[in-house]
Amino acid sequence: MQFEFDEQKCRKAKAKLNSDDIMKIWRKSFAPSNRIGNCTTLYRKLKPVDYNDFFIKYIKHAECHKNWKIWWRGLTYDEILDISKRFKKKVYEKTGVEQDISTFFYNVLCHIIIETFDGQKREEEFRKHLINLGYSVSTFDGDIDTTYGVDIKVTRDDGKVSAIQIKPLSFYKSNKGHVQRDRIGLCKKYENALDNLGIKTYYAIYCYDEDSGKTTWVMNSDGKLRFKINDLFGYDPSDIAGTFVRKQIPNTFKEL
Repeated sequence: MQFEFDEQKCRKAKAKLNSDDIMKIWRKSFAPSNRIGNCTTLYRKLKPVDYNDFFIKYIKHAECHKNWKIWWRGLTYDEILDISKRFKKKVYEKTGVEQDISTFFYNVLCHIIIETFDGQKREEEFRKHLINLGYSVSTFDGDIDTTYGVDIKVTRDDGKVSAIQIKPLSFYKSNKGHVQRDRIGLCKKYENALDNLGIKTYYAIYCYDEDSGKTTWVMNSDGKLRFKINDLFGYDPSDIAGTFVRKQIPNTFKEL
């Protein structure tokens, strides 16, 4: 039996396997780019028009470049099925949770295909917004985006470079443990980008309504869409995890 791509099955599978314990297993053992490919790079290369197109192109790209490292090519269909089986096995061993293989297969696709596509579409939307404001924008080379948590490279007329990361509102509002760890990780990446690259990172926050299909963006107190790190979090750089505080997100939105 071969599973076909199905958006709703992917989203339902994610909801079933979205506990802290299971997400910790996914992120540690299966999510790294050397296990599933650098999905952002693959999206930009393959230029999909929708979820299904991305799924087809992602698999075809891997099938055509099996001699490449997974980081560059992604996974074949058989490899997606294999990682789903290993994910299922480890989840049962670590948590006792048992679901059929289709749930794990569609969960994996949700992370690889849907989450990547949604994030990249929002990034493209915000990039156009910045261009309309007169900024010069581009992407970062290599794996700088994943290492430092940066999505858009912004260059001013004087040559000064900064970065913007795009995140959904749920990232800042979720009370799940694995999201809290990711927020602390974001702050660590901010400090590393500042120390190692001399680049400040700013943050844009979107809210996507699945029912209406509309995306709105959170505005700061100045009516702008760019947040500084200290607008969102408080911490001591010498002990981020031990001093981390999440701040309240404004409840004002606008469409681009």
